[in-house]
Amino acid sequence: MVFFTAVIIIDCGKEPDKKDYVARVNDSFLTKNDLNEMSDTSFGNNFYKSEIIRNWIDEELLYQQAVSEGIIDEEEFKRIINNSQRELAGVLLLKQVSDQYEFVYSKDDLEKFYQLYNDEFKLTGDAYLLNIAEFSNEDEAIDFRNSVLQYEWQKVIESAKHNDILKKQDNILLGENEIYPLSVRNILQELYPQEISIVINTDTTKYTIIQVIEKYIEGTIPPFELIKEKVEKRFVSLEKRKFINEYIKKLYAENEIEVKNQDNR
Repeated sequence: MVFFTAVIIIDCGKEPDKKDYVARVNDSFLTKNDLNEMSDTSFGNNFYKSEIIRNWIDEELLYQQAVSEGIIDEEEFKRIINNSQRELAGVLLLKQVSDQYEFVYSKDDLEKFYQLYNDEFKLTGDAYLLNIAEFSNEDEAIDFRNSVLQYEWQKVIESAKHNDILKKQDNILLGENEIYPLSVRNILQELYPQEISIVINTDTTKYTIIQVIEKYIEGTIPPFELIKEKVEKRFVSLEKRKFINEYIKKLYAENEIEVKNQDNR
């Protein structure tokens, strides 16, 4: 059973600190917070961040040039904006309507949803269940790998001896298209379950060790616990769609609507 309650949304409207930026085009800034919101946190996402920054610069350059040439004052531009206003206003309204509600659900609700719609969660490509540890020093990475070869990964992670880990990810499921650079993907393809990679120099400042816990081939439905977040997002999305449908029905009931017969016969 799913219950819904209204919540109050507060927008502080705080202007981002432009000193903390990753890119700038004249007086326009892309902050670290902006970049983080626009990119994911998957392993190897530096490639995506570089692309996002480049695309942002391209768009900003074009926009600023368009402004300087008076494009935004032209009638065609104004006509396109006016035609888009109604659609955009409706989209924002529906977003506000759905964001104004939260609903309470249990793990049992998610598991039932997973069982009912499990075909939707089939892998569209091969995937890997991984343990990942990143270091800033190659010797530390080598020492960590040697320790893991003797003991279990988790025991080594918990050891005070290895507090120098920059970043660790345990039991993370990644599809092949989420693993960058390509050299890392190629290494993982050659590893067997429970096997540990060599020290991988992913960039000039990072040394990475990866353990392949399990491999899942295309078409496999991963266990619920591994894709719980994905199941939850899909579940929430469908429940919010129900909200929106009920809201539109309410608008139908509250307004006068007339559709004339278009049959000219």
